[in-house]
Amino acid sequence: MSPLDEALTLALAFALVYNNALVVLGPSAWGGVQPDRALILATASEIAGTFLSPMSPLKFSPSEYLAALLFYAAFTAARISLPISVFLYSLRGLTATSLALWFGTPALAFTVGYFAARLVRPSLALGYVVLFAVSFMFGANNIAFVNKDVYVVAAIFLGNYLGLRFSRWIVKLYAFSFSGAVSASASAAALAALGIAFGIPMSFTLLIYSTLLGSAASRRMRIIRPADFIKALASITSALLLAYATSIVLGRA
Repeated sequence: MSPLDEALTLALAFALVYNNALVVLGPSAWGGVQPDRALILATASEIAGTFLSPMSPLKFSPSEYLAALLFYAAFTAARISLPISVFLYSLRGLTATSLALWFGTPALAFTVGYFAARLVRPSLALGYVVLFAVSFMFGANNIAFVNKDVYVVAAIFLGNYLGLRFSRWIVKLYAFSFSGAVSASASAAALAALGIAFGIPMSFTLLIYSTLLGSAASRRMRIIRPADFIKALASITSALLLAYATSIVLGRA
């Protein structure tokens, strides 16, 4: 890998981890698991997941890496989470399996969230176990898809550190509860296993939001705005369309 490719993939890994820390790590850390302990656990688990993952990074051109970063920055400015790994995977073409996973798993996550809210009584110990699981699976399914070089350790730590510090405003936007955070993370970890089995990266943001909607339906309360779920679902479609447009511009379609 050239120095330019290394720098771009590390930037993408940082963006992935930062966004995941906002949506996944933050609610667990500020909701029950102590922030400093959550940071250490999530970072160590993501590193382990990355290097133990059966998935390997796909090779892309510098132009494709740069396009992913530019689109991510533009969507972030609009407060929309662009699934970078989904965008990159789509540059290599779509399959029936990838489409089924990306658009079918939200319904499964909703169902898991609904029943988890009714049946599971989260404890602090369970919170630590679930945080380990979701962080490990994120490393194995998303980070490993982008970069598995030793330098990615720095990107993982920095992304988690900054994401956790800025995640307070995310938590304050919604009626996040510790039980909701635990069930959402458990759902994302379980469904990410499907992505790993088929070698397809998943959108953890969409899985988290889908589970929270299920929890809200179970308790008849507002945990998250439906509009934010729609934005997360639309971001998947946007990633596919942008990947196709990028392929045309770069003469690969």
